[in-house]
Amino acid sequence: MAGLASVAGYERDLGASLERMFENALDWEHLPHVHAHAFSSIDLVEERASGWRAKVGTPHGGELLIDLELDREAGCWTTNSYAGDTLVGRIVTHAEATGPGSCRVAIDFLVPDPDAAQREAFAGYYPALYAMLYDEDEAMMIARAGAVERGPAALAERRTVALADGETADVPRYCPHLGLPLDAEPDADGTITCPWHGYRFAIATGKCISGAACGWAV
Repeated sequence: MAGLASVAGYERDLGASLERMFENALDWEHLPHVHAHAFSSIDLVEERASGWRAKVGTPHGGELLIDLELDREAGCWTTNSYAGDTLVGRIVTHAEATGPGSCRVAIDFLVPDPDAAQREAFAGYYPALYAMLYDEDEAMMIARAGAVERGPAALAERRTVALADGETADVPRYCPHLGLPLDAEPDADGTITCPWHGYRFAIATGKCISGAACGWAV
């Protein structure tokens, strides 16, 4: 296999704790929902305490196999991307706490045996992409920090939504999955979809109809 060469780097200070950053790295489910511009679908192959492996669809119809491995002690995770059996990219992320609610990430992007044109293209592409991804991830991590601070009692809070038939219903203000804001509007079929992880709930019953073991009492 061709040797891997660094083609770009990206560093950023984030308003979320190191623990939230680790949680975000392990959270494969959010990719096609929070980052729909970069991921069209995800199909989990393997989940483990230190990482995950999944088939990921791209908006242009491609598919990659992504394998992420997290080393909490080292404050580092490695993300390998494969097209079939071929390694096409490796992203190495180092993270360190800068305060009780903040951290800093430093990312190195590597590809196999790049030529001069590829180096130039990747040098612009990866930092721009990750600036967008971390804008979105930071918002989710801050919302998650708020959920942890509020605690489980906040799941009892309700808001009123308008249904397609002209009636109204009360739904949780926060998703029963991870306590993130459930601020989406109902679908025409009487369901509400979490914008963070795509969990779908039947408003009439409070049950998750997308397969997760969470919901609420009506």
